[in-house]
Amino acid sequence: MDEQVLKLTASADRRLVACEVSSQRTVEWAISAAELPRHANRAPLNIALILDRSGSMQGEKLRNVQHAAKYVLDLLDERDRVALVAYDDQVSLVARSTPVTAAQRDVLKRAVDALRPGGWTDLSGGWVTGCHEVAAYQSSAGVNRALLLTDGLANRGITDVEELAHHASELRVRGVATSAFGVGLGFNEQLLAALAEQGGGHFYYIERAEQIAEVFRRELGELLTVVVREVFVTITVPRGVTVELLGDLPHERVGDRLRIFLGDLCAGERRLLYTRVLTPPDASGASVALAGTLCYADLDGRTATVEATVAFSYAPEADVLRLPLAEELLRRASEIELAASTVRALRLERAGQPGQARALLLQSLAAAAPYLAAPAAAQYSALAEQMGDGMSEGQRKATHFAAYQARQSRK
Repeated sequence: MDEQVLKLTASADRRLVACEVSSQRTVEWAISAAELPRHANRAPLNIALILDRSGSMQGEKLRNVQHAAKYVLDLLDERDRVALVAYDDQVSLVARSTPVTAAQRDVLKRAVDALRPGGWTDLSGGWVTGCHEVAAYQSSAGVNRALLLTDGLANRGITDVEELAHHASELRVRGVATSAFGVGLGFNEQLLAALAEQGGGHFYYIERAEQIAEVFRRELGELLTVVVREVFVTITVPRGVTVELLGDLPHERVGDRLRIFLGDLCAGERRLLYTRVLTPPDASGASVALAGTLCYADLDGRTATVEATVAFSYAPEADVLRLPLAEELLRRASEIELAASTVRALRLERAGQPGQARALLLQSLAAAAPYLAAPAAAQYSALAEQMGDGMSEGQRKATHFAAYQARQSRK
């Protein structure tokens, strides 16, 4: 196995911590995927296209969805499998998972063209049906993903955000990821973002119907360049040390280990994770270290690990304070933390608590202000006032999507 497929590095705002009192440090964990070698074999795709055909999808929206679905089919070949699911208040398995031969592609395109708008929105039923098709032909050597598109609220079947996010997490553990595409102003951005994050895929806000094909093109382009799968980082926390993950990313704690889930990574992709570390007092000259282990599966299904360590040395507090801070690292971490606060504030604003939303965001801004550039601070201040006044649906969705992208730290 090529051990250079992924790299992991760890950096801190300072490498000294105080002897006399607890110290707070910020650690940046950088994960980098190698570029795809020229003429390299790509991973076969095993996907389900799960398309909303409820009544609100009539007209231009459905036509653009059909165009996008047919574009996806044109990118696939005999190595790949695809299932086609359409849903309104009823779920239709339009085409079971099948290899994309030339003849089958034509059959699938005709099925896509035959889709017609219907009634309400059983999002959970359509999504679960598509995931079952992906799971039935799951391959350790391929990319297994459900692509869920909707323009409306889930109002049939399972509708609870936390319950659906839990199912997405369970499916991710079983190797089936979910990417979610929300079109227009009628969908629940909190639900789709949760499905994508817990499901190890991507979330997209598609403001206008004519953007659907381009966004599908972007997602398929990334899937065709996936170089590693099922990526996660495990941080081993020493006794007496507290570690907090910034950004509200999917994670779990087991004993002294913090595990952060990243899903699949494509060629050239770079992810940044941030942890806040609180160290206890100790004797001068002592040290404490955090060990990070990056685990992943290659395209042949074989697993590998990469390790990185960040160590802190104890010194008198006066010496610690004289050491310069890595301010650019702190700026990046502050932006991640503010993006997570923005999502929490948006939940409050949508729930009819604009004053609390404003206060939460301003509190987070005050904590981050020492490291933020002036334009970014002004932007968040204006956003807090906007939340306090009440937001339009378009503002909520655009703000939520921008915060989602910032928290992901995908480069």
